[in-house]
Amino acid sequence: MTGIDRRRLFAGAIGLAGLTLPARVLGVGQVEAQLFAACAKDRQGRFSAVVFDPETGRAVRSVILPERGHDIAVQPRREGVASQDCIAFARQPGNFAVVVDARESVGESSGDPPRGPLWFTSRNDRHFHGHGVFSRDGRLLYTTENDFDAGQGVIGVRDAAARYRQIGEFPSGGIDPHDLELLGDGRTLVVANGGIKTHPADPRRELNLATMQPNLAYIDTATGDLMERQELPGALHQLSIRHLSVGVRDTVLFGCQFRGPRWQTQAIVGRHRRGGRIALLDMPGNVQLAMRNYVASVAVDTHGETGIITAPFGGLAVAIDMTSGRYVKHATLDNVFGAAAGTSGGDAGGTFILTSGNGPVATMPATSVTAASGTAATSRQLHAPGIVAAWDNHLTVVR
Repeated sequence: MTGIDRRRLFAGAIGLAGLTLPARVLGVGQVEAQLFAACAKDRQGRFSAVVFDPETGRAVRSVILPERGHDIAVQPRREGVASQDCIAFARQPGNFAVVVDARESVGESSGDPPRGPLWFTSRNDRHFHGHGVFSRDGRLLYTTENDFDAGQGVIGVRDAAARYRQIGEFPSGGIDPHDLELLGDGRTLVVANGGIKTHPADPRRELNLATMQPNLAYIDTATGDLMERQELPGALHQLSIRHLSVGVRDTVLFGCQFRGPRWQTQAIVGRHRRGGRIALLDMPGNVQLAMRNYVASVAVDTHGETGIITAPFGGLAVAIDMTSGRYVKHATLDNVFGAAAGTSGGDAGGTFILTSGNGPVATMPATSVTAASGTAATSRQLHAPGIVAAWDNHLTVVR
């Protein structure tokens, strides 16, 4: 690890005090509306980041982006702290990020108005890979980045209290780090290293398809040490691991994008727990074909028991049992990209909220998808803000 106070990083990595539940009770029978955040394209063709309520379609915050965005990292809510930062990242290989305060109005906690957007960038010899995650106490931000001159992935570390000044970085454990999450200990980071080497001089050219080596890497955020690395078998070296989410007992559900021959249909969803082997999951033949070798997003329900992956080319949101790894069922939504765990709907496990690259928002019950196997799940249309024409790849719970 370079240029960082290890004691300060350790405190940020494992601090758990002061966190609150995603939805809070405001009074008798009154519950705070659940908010979500995503990058989008508006009706004027501009790219934006939006914080919104899908039950009403109300946009709480929005900011115009200079280029297309990708994912949004959300700071945990902290007791006694009014602000809650949502950070939208540039799509790979961009170098900008913007911080938006998710508070709805003056008088929320502190009486101070929400802060205006705050912009920061990657180093000149780095670029973002579109994802980030906060430490549990919200003090540090970890970002996936490319050291493009060295052809290696790094995890940048930034101080939220110092306007997201970078205070260090450590190796990602591979090439092309994309998505990342913290495990239950609040200290171990799991990183999806996609294995594809690129350079911003020709960003869409994939330079090493013949030799790529994707992996899941587990990193100690307190030291930057690589604790475990799991690679796919050699015959599957073109199966780029892109997105992941963590469920019950630190089970990692991940989705891939196959860079091999277009005529070949490949299993593209996997599961892993530390100390074991990666297992690729079986899907019914018609579902496997319809997924077309591409997973866009991965999410896990509020109990960590049901996972969901989205396959936009087939218009499928596929539910998976996190304990057994078995396919449960799927819902259809044309061009579905984003997925996030909701808490509304009256079900014990809440719901999944889905967003489409065509603009719609829908919900899919999380508990009912595990009740039976092999049939299509129902979905219910929600409301997108009027400014949104199309959603980008991901959706994130704000509260």
